[in-house]
Amino acid sequence: MKFDDYKEKLQQIEQLITLSNTGTPGELAQRLNISERTLRRIVERLKAKNTAIHFCRKLQSYVIKS
Repeated sequence: MKFDDYKEKLQQIEQLITLSNTGTPGELAQRLNISERTLRRIVERLKAKNTAIHFCRKLQSYVIKS
C-alpha cells in the first residue's frame, strides 16, 4: 500500500472510530477495500500511539475508551 493510500485509510478509520460507526472488523475492512489483517495492523499502530481503542460488541464498532 502506498504511503498516501495508507494515510488516507488511517484518517478514515480514525474518523469512523470517533463516530463509533466502524461496524465489525470485517465490515470495516470491506468498506475500506483492505484486508482484515491490514486493518488489524493499523488498529495496533493506533494503539501503539497511546490511542485507547477497543472493539465494543454491544455497538458493533471500534470505539475510543473514555
